[in-house]
Amino acid sequence: MSLGDRIYSLLVLNFILSALINASPHPQGWGTHRHGRSSSAVVVVASQTTAVLDDGNDIVVQPTTVASQSATIINNGDDTPTTIPTTTAVNDPIITDTPSTSTGGGKRGLAYNDSSPPLSVFASSDITWVHDWSSSPGDAPSEFLFVPTLWSNKSPHTNNWDTLASGHQYLMSFNEPDIVTQANMQVGNAVSAYKELMFPKRTGGVQIGAPSISSGSGINEAGIPMGTGWLRQFLEQCNDPETCVADFVSGHWYGCPGGTCTIAADITSFQSYVNNMISTAAGRDVWIPEFQRYGDAAGQKEFLEVVLPWLDSSVVVRYAYYMVVDGILTTDGEVNDLGTTYAGA
Repeated sequence: MSLGDRIYSLLVLNFILSALINASPHPQGWGTHRHGRSSSAVVVVASQTTAVLDDGNDIVVQPTTVASQSATIINNGDDTPTTIPTTTAVNDPIITDTPSTSTGGGKRGLAYNDSSPPLSVFASSDITWVHDWSSSPGDAPSEFLFVPTLWSNKSPHTNNWDTLASGHQYLMSFNEPDIVTQANMQVGNAVSAYKELMFPKRTGGVQIGAPSISSGSGINEAGIPMGTGWLRQFLEQCNDPETCVADFVSGHWYGCPGGTCTIAADITSFQSYVNNMISTAAGRDVWIPEFQRYGDAAGQKEFLEVVLPWLDSSVVVRYAYYMVVDGILTTDGEVNDLGTTYAGA
């Protein structure tokens, strides 16, 4: 194409754009989309859209498939931009707010219950958050972020849930629904209960987690899938931005009973499980709020010395070793050697 032809084409394009501006309504606002873990706007003029990805902020969006050309962004001269859509989008994105880093600057947390010694013994450590499988923090120090759990969809766990969940930034749901002695829930029943009890809490930036699964596999004695098989089905059924969304997934892992596996084997098993959780999460944040290698303290310490730096360098957002109790992380109510290894106390 000659230079003259190019100039003529540009003049024609300018004429068409001017006609569109004069004929189209001017909605307020930028009309942007946020992609990846960023707030970057997709701004493309007269071409197909390109997703802008920038790690580090606070949004996860499933990609939008574009079937035609993108919107044209035009400045009207009064600093009020106008978006004139020319795009037909397929598979609208599901937007989920997620933290880029844990509150307090770290991932490491504590699992505790009524039999645990005071958590204040872990002050001035690497601990930033705590949970106790319930919706009430008990005597947890205010310096730690407390994350409530709705253990199941039955009383007494649902009693006062609305009140107890209020004011918290993160909420966990249903404890090990894939185990008959725990929450024991078919996937469909869990999805229904989650929509009723959890999803309404997802307002004002509150993040809600999918039920915390075990590290089991196959089908349990009640005919319920276990582990990531259960979670995968849950996420498939809980995938509607208007009624059911999980901001993060949550999983529990335990090593060979009695510490009968080698430390190396447990490390490999744990890392494989976490990687499987990451894959199943499909871009959602991953929490491991309960994990433990069985066996003596020396073996557990060696295990932690390997997996802690691995977790800290991974995409896992939060984790907690099982648990604050004498004989594991404490002795006579004080942080012991294993507890110091874990918490950096």
